[in-house]
Amino acid sequence: MRSHSAKTLSEGLPVKILLVTANFAAPGINPWLLDDLVSALADDGHDVDVVVHSPTAPRPTGLAVAERPGVRVFSVGAVVAPSSAAHKLASYLSTGFRLHTAGWKFLRGSRYDLCIYPSIATFSYGFPGRVRRAGIAKRLLFVMWDFFPVHQLEIGRIRVPGLAGPLRSIERAAISPADVLAVMSPANEAFMRGYHPQLNGEYTVIPPWASAPAPASAPKNDRFTVMFGGQLAKGRGVDTLLLAAALLQQESAEVDVVVAGAGPDESSLKDLASRLQLTNVTFTGQLDRAAYRSQLGRVHAGIAVTVPGVSVPSFPSKIIEYCANSLPVIVSVEPTSDAGYLIEARDAGIVAPAGDERQLADAIARLASEHAAGTLHARGEAARRLFDTEFSVKVAARRMVEA
Repeated sequence: MRSHSAKTLSEGLPVKILLVTANFAAPGINPWLLDDLVSALADDGHDVDVVVHSPTAPRPTGLAVAERPGVRVFSVGAVVAPSSAAHKLASYLSTGFRLHTAGWKFLRGSRYDLCIYPSIATFSYGFPGRVRRAGIAKRLLFVMWDFFPVHQLEIGRIRVPGLAGPLRSIERAAISPADVLAVMSPANEAFMRGYHPQLNGEYTVIPPWASAPAPASAPKNDRFTVMFGGQLAKGRGVDTLLLAAALLQQESAEVDVVVAGAGPDESSLKDLASRLQLTNVTFTGQLDRAAYRSQLGRVHAGIAVTVPGVSVPSFPSKIIEYCANSLPVIVSVEPTSDAGYLIEARDAGIVAPAGDERQLADAIARLASEHAAGTLHARGEAARRLFDTEFSVKVAARRMVEA
């Protein structure tokens, strides 16, 4: 490991960072936001240790073979995927136990300038707080992407209202040791302050991020094409997108829709597309990152769509990938979110209300008209500028170290 002085955080010199996460790449596991973050931190000269505690994505336990200098990855998570609900519960419990035993043994005696951990905080099992209290990490930064459990309750993923209070208290306890709370947007900060008023950490706004993709090598599709990329699950609003596609088909619009992703609602969404007799929608299934970005290179715009009737302001991370690929963005999210405002304010796309298939169809048709007129490229250029200044992983990594 590189040596560094105690003042490196303020001087901008290399620091030593710990990441505690359930999501990190491995054979068969796609790279994710946190993989990009670790790469960016390493590129800036920082040492990074990653402790992975996934109870569901199997990988070998222990220290992995180093793939790049300055980065170590240690896993305490599951070695086989759970095959039943009971097996899944047992895997969560055993993973938490190994985090506090094998994971603690791995870190004991180490010292870090910064420890980072993302939501959902409950499933970090109190480990980051223990690291902070023991003085292993000087600063603790929590990354808020998912307001648990209120969002899961509002979209129906958790169906026992009586769990709201206890789960909220557990989540708050897991967040409370953090010195810095990184939220995705100003609306997220306002919601967080109201939802967890007892928290005393400093707030900083760090939107979701991505690494810059390689230049597109394939030509654009002949017909104007929009793409949704993400998990097909409750709260995603893909059914609204299919209804909008039906309206466009009825109006003989020269538009295609690509739905990239998989999830528990995939079969029901395909059934809906079949009942609507959609010929302008293609489901690609789950794609690895290279294939996903290749698809993005062939389409003309990206769609971020959620559901109405929720209080939590979301900031779909797919927006960042669209901007990275110089794609205009249609943002159809709940009115509490400020994601659409940011996109429209930078002329990088347009907004439609969540749950309104008519206005979503009109937004798609509007971008198709701009494409036909040869003016859509300006929105794509604005989207890429927004990525470079706000959404690049390099920007996020430096903001975390500065925080």
